[in-house]
Amino acid sequence: MRVTVLATAMVTALTLVGCGEVERGYGDGDAETEEAAAIKGFYQAIYRDDDLNKAKRFASERMDGLIEHYATLSGVERYVLGRYYDRVELTVEADSIVPYLNNKQELRATVIFEGEYKGDNVKDSRDVVLVQEEGTWRVDQILDPRYRP
Repeated sequence: MRVTVLATAMVTALTLVGCGEVERGYGDGDAETEEAAAIKGFYQAIYRDDDLNKAKRFASERMDGLIEHYATLSGVERYVLGRYYDRVELTVEADSIVPYLNNKQELRATVIFEGEYKGDNVKDSRDVVLVQEEGTWRVDQILDPRYRP
């Protein structure tokens, strides 16, 4: 009887721990939108954690295909993201999160990057398109800065 109660208590505790909010480790401590959290999670998985598999958790099916195609951090940074960083801080402009092409299932947001690459200070911005897949916002496209609307 004691073993059954103990086993049930352990399973319940593990289930509750698994249901808790996941520590993402990339926010600045302030409350941020789900959309901004997805963008930060995607970029920080690549630039800080050097982990393409982690980045895929924040990527849409289309972006996941691009990550698979380029297969390495260097390839993704060069051909998908268009920028290398040794160290980077990023900010998602909250006011920039708007429907993309008048579609409420897609959002566009501007991300500001401030960092270093090979000792040089680099500041840049990119527009990112998010889509909703399985009820979660995911990074779908990195828009070319030459064609900003």
